[in-house]
Formats: sequence, structure tokens, C-alpha cells
Amino acid sequence: MSKRFADTDKYKKPFIRNLPAAYKLLWDYICLDCDYAGIWQVDFEIAQIRIGKDALIEPETALRLFNDGEKRVEVINGGSKWFIRPFIEFQYGTLDPRNRVHNSVLCILEKEGIKGHISPLQGAKDKDKDK
Repeated sequence: MSKRFADTDKYKKPFIRNLPAAYKLLWDYICLDCDYAGIWQVDFEIAQIRIGKDALIEPETALRLFNDGEKRVEVINGGSKWFIRPFIEFQYGTLDPRNRVHNSVLCILEKEGIKGHISPLQGAKDKDKDK
């Protein structure tokens, strides 16, 4: 089981507050179901089962809502994968290729052709020390 940092203020943010309930669940689901580089294998059939059949979701609506005002989801690999853009910064801070975990994330991003928004200039951050 993967463990993730959770933003305890996420429901205070306008992006989440303004989403319909089904899409709040979908956003939480894809952020938890994605790999450690923030890439989700698109499978709306399974997502619908796990979210619940009473919370109907549509892929096109999800993309429109998630990218409203800011590009948060990037469709990659011909639509079979979604890259959750804010995932890496929230989970890791700035990526440092000298850190083994960060380096493996950078390798996945390179393999998927995702470039241009990750800056490996600073060292690894200790989230506990930041507080």
C-alpha cells in the first residue's frame, strides 16, 4: 500500500469546493490511485465502481472541471494515462536527481515524454522540517 501526503486544507480551496460531489470523489480517487510519479492509468469503469454507481462521472466533464482555470491534468499516451500536474510538487517538493526516489520519478516522466515543468535545482525536502 502506498502512502501519500494529504492536504488537510484541500476542501477549503476554491478548486475542490466548486467541484460537483462525484468529481471531488474522482479527484481524490485518481490522486490516490496514480503511481508515485502522478500518472494515472485511465480506467473509468473501475473508477466508477470504486466511487459508487450513484456518483456518475464522465471523462470529458472530469477533464473540463479539473482543468478549469489551471491545467491540472495532462492527457498522455494517446489518452490511456493522465498526468496529475500538482502531484509531484505536493508530494516531493522540488525534485533532485541525486535522490533515488526523485530520480526514479524523473525517469518515469522522461519515459512518458513529460518535460518542462519540473526543476531539479534544489536538494530533497524533509516535509516534517518544513513545518
